Amino acid sequence: MDSLYNFLNTNSYYGLLAIILIIWAGMFMYVKNLSRKVKDLDRGKV
Repeated sequence: MDSLYNFLNTNSYYGLLAIILIIWAGMFMYVKNLSRKVKDLDRGKV
């Protein structure tokens, strides 16, 4: 665990990149789920 801390301490951009990728993945999943719900509403399935 100490080596991971040292790696992220010296290469902080990788930690930031991981956080940004997690946020983008969450936004993509939210939009995909919302799109599916809108399609179901258009078809009449409530």
